[in-house]
Amino acid sequence: MAQATARQSTSINVRVDEEVKRDLDFLLDKLGLNVSVVVNMLFRQMIMDEALPFQPKYKRKRLTTEERLKNYTGDYKTEEWDTGEPVGSEVF
Repeated sequence: MAQATARQSTSINVRVDEEVKRDLDFLLDKLGLNVSVVVNMLFRQMIMDEALPFQPKYKRKRLTTEERLKNYTGDYKTEEWDTGEPVGSEVF
């Protein structure tokens, strides 16, 4: 019978918001897991799929006319006003 070889491990340091870490630890504790196990699961899944296990998206929130008026600073070139869409589409 072949003898199993011990795998070497390495450390990865990640900085996260304190509240996120606290909430994550609480959730993982309820699931009987810890951050190291979950990170290893994530990495292994990524390697098997050769992809992220989710699709990253950038979705810019479209402001309504009312929200734009609240944020209006008097500068007609304010970024919130330039949606690239026809004027009035959010009103009707």
